Amino acid sequence: MSELNRNRRVGRFTQLAGAAILMALLLVMTTTPAPARGESDDGTFPTEADLAAMPKPTVLKETRQGDVTTITLSIPAGADTFTSSGQPNTNFSSSPNLRVGFNIAQNFQAQRTFLFFPTNSIPSNATIQSAVMQIWVSGFSPNGDTPMAMEARFLNSSWDPSTLTWNSYNPAWGASIGVGQVPAVAQMLQASATGPVAEWVSGQRANHGIMIQGDETPQQRERTFFAIDAGNGLFPRLIVTYEIDTTPPTASVNTLPQWSRASFNVSWSGSDNPGGSGIRHFDVQFRGNGGAWQNWQTATTATSATFTGQNGIIYEFRARAVDNANNVGTFPNNPQASTTVDTILPSSGMNALPQFTYSDSFTVSWWGNDGLSGIAYFDVEYQVNGGAWQPLLNSTTLSATQFTGASTDSTYGFRVRAADRAGNLQEFPPMAQTQTTISTSDPQAWIVPFSSSFAPAASFLVQWGGSAAPGASVVAYDVQFRFNNGAWQPWLQSVNSTSQMFTAQLGDGVYAFQVRARDSVGRTGPFEGGPGSSIILDLEAPFVTAQSYLSITNMDVTSRR
Repeated sequence: MSELNRNRRVGRFTQLAGAAILMALLLVMTTTPAPARGESDDGTFPTEADLAAMPKPTVLKETRQGDVTTITLSIPAGADTFTSSGQPNTNFSSSPNLRVGFNIAQNFQAQRTFLFFPTNSIPSNATIQSAVMQIWVSGFSPNGDTPMAMEARFLNSSWDPSTLTWNSYNPAWGASIGVGQVPAVAQMLQASATGPVAEWVSGQRANHGIMIQGDETPQQRERTFFAIDAGNGLFPRLIVTYEIDTTPPTASVNTLPQWSRASFNVSWSGSDNPGGSGIRHFDVQFRGNGGAWQNWQTATTATSATFTGQNGIIYEFRARAVDNANNVGTFPNNPQASTTVDTILPSSGMNALPQFTYSDSFTVSWWGNDGLSGIAYFDVEYQVNGGAWQPLLNSTTLSATQFTGASTDSTYGFRVRAADRAGNLQEFPPMAQTQTTISTSDPQAWIVPFSSSFAPAASFLVQWGGSAAPGASVVAYDVQFRFNNGAWQPWLQSVNSTSQMFTAQLGDGVYAFQVRARDSVGRTGPFEGGPGSSIILDLEAPFVTAQSYLSITNMDVTSRR
């Protein structure tokens, strides 16, 4: 670059002038990898020396709130020129005007404007609040022309304003920034450039400036703008407002339970300093059993994720946050949350019940084992006679309970499942793990009917029998008798036999008998006699004669002489 052109680029800033109108441009964002700001990809313009020689931005406003400083800059164009297809080998970097459209009168023909705004004075971690490009219309043709559509495009390669011509190396066009309408009026125009400036500052896109192209239909129709060399202070410029936040945000991983299943949720949160730029993303790391920290979630905007681990390993987590000003928080030395993974199901079972239970209330008990996190609770169910399963206890920490209200002769089955402290829950087994049949009936006893209504002698055989409820047996009998419907009198006590000779000592008459049984579980039934449990002793005259053989209570007897 010549010394003349370098000097021309210094001291071109004056105060803003002119009346403002709005020209809105639709921004198109891309993520093309870019070299560092201030360095061209081919080593030409702009070099660090070029940037240093350009006019310096002017601070229009600066405010501070908390840790955040808000600055508004006026950034003069560092370079501007246009190219002409009608004069393809001419360089116009010293022209006072920038041209767009088609010019027949001066044989410029198709014309394109190139602008470069140095943004290297804005810190790369700045948050761009707004950016507006201001440019002044210096001329137009024809008079009374309708607004001309113009398109602004990113430039993807470097260019040197002092050598650029239509036929010389032209910078590669990039994505469209937007399209606007420029009326045939001498005035200042404003166009939003927030998106492009944000990309240039952050390094998301290399700053090679922009190209503006208008209607290039062959006709006399153009717009001209004041260039740097107009010398009237109406040069193109950017008005950029940005925030600088120098305080990094904080982040932490939320507390985890002591024990977790193989896959579990990890969540985190963060906060930026008051008035800060806000959190952009988080980085989350983990380690197992105190080993080396490993990246898990990087540059994530999420605040939770599912982690899958291995049995028996202690997993620890820590997080940091990055704000929109690119301030990076630090990972703490110590973990912020930890949990131990338990992937093994617990085991459980019911303690055995007897085949028969002789009460409508009985104790049901169970057990559980877990080799790592331990048993958290049990669920216990029961069924009656193989029917549907019903809940007995849910989420209980007990290992036994009293079952009441059981119905006799019904079979009750039980099953259990366990959950450990990591949340691993067994399935119920399909069949009962233990069961018992309720046997609560008293033993029954009866007198065996006499084969004849009359005793053959004063001593005669009395027989009896009995039965006990399922699971029990008769172990003893008590036998009573009475004479001629008198009071019952004891005859035999706690005998285990079922027959005995009876000797009548009260003379002739009617002898009746009743018996009761005692079973093996200590229950005693009622005294029962039953049909045929009475007999007549008639050994002395007068004798009785049986008219019909009915039960003793209905027997019709007559005297025998």
